[in-house]
Amino acid sequence: MQLEIVYRTDYHYEPAVTGGVTLLRMRPRSRPGLVVHEAVTIADPGFITRSYIDAWGTFVEVAEFDRTHSDSMFEIRAKVETTPAESTADLSPAERYLYTHDSSRAPRAGIASLGWDLGGEGHSWISVESLLRWLPQRFVYQVGATDAKTTLDEFVTRGAGVCQDFAHAMIAMLRRWGWAARYVSGYFFSSGAGSTRIEAEAMHAWVEAFRPGFGWIALDATAGDYADDRYVPVGYGRDYADVAPVRGILNSRSLQVSNSRLEITRQ
Repeated sequence: MQLEIVYRTDYHYEPAVTGGVTLLRMRPRSRPGLVVHEAVTIADPGFITRSYIDAWGTFVEVAEFDRTHSDSMFEIRAKVETTPAESTADLSPAERYLYTHDSSRAPRAGIASLGWDLGGEGHSWISVESLLRWLPQRFVYQVGATDAKTTLDEFVTRGAGVCQDFAHAMIAMLRRWGWAARYVSGYFFSSGAGSTRIEAEAMHAWVEAFRPGFGWIALDATAGDYADDRYVPVGYGRDYADVAPVRGILNSRSLQVSNSRLEITRQ
């Protein structure tokens, strides 16, 4: 599938800030199943000074600001092509450890009250699929019910949240069962075959579980289904803390208000 992506985040600061450094994890990079034909990132009033691939395989850009400003904008524009991809490569010892143990946003104890232990570790893939179908029935997708700082315990108690929360819940349960599971952030063309354009307010989040003999399998806990060629991965990590799209340091004590918008057009 060929997609054109425009994702923009605006910030307003009160009072104005004098400078700062921001790490951006917004831009996709080519990988198996994804070809990035064009991509450009804009930082205003700042500028992109360098880029690198982090330890999780995510493309990171560094934006710096050298003057006082009350507003800033970060925008990524990309043209990509998604294709089916298979990878049966095994996990490295480091990956096996990091993706099976607790992380700050997806602690295994956080979903203990949901049950589903069924004898402990070693659940079959049928159990994984059952969990995938069950989560959207157990929890309500509700924009505004949670935010980026909401803990897994709070999500379970409220019974409602956004894609980030669904992903954390599934990751925690999979790790509780002994599966290696990782958090994926990116872009999702959520419309069906009859649409060519969507608008949204944020990036999407889903899960990948490592199935021996098959490799990483992409699962959307919010939709209760496998991820397909409508999904464009950007960031990988143990949980949201590893893939936050915008994270920085400001040279000021300011209140900030942010607003994001996403447009995806199918070519």
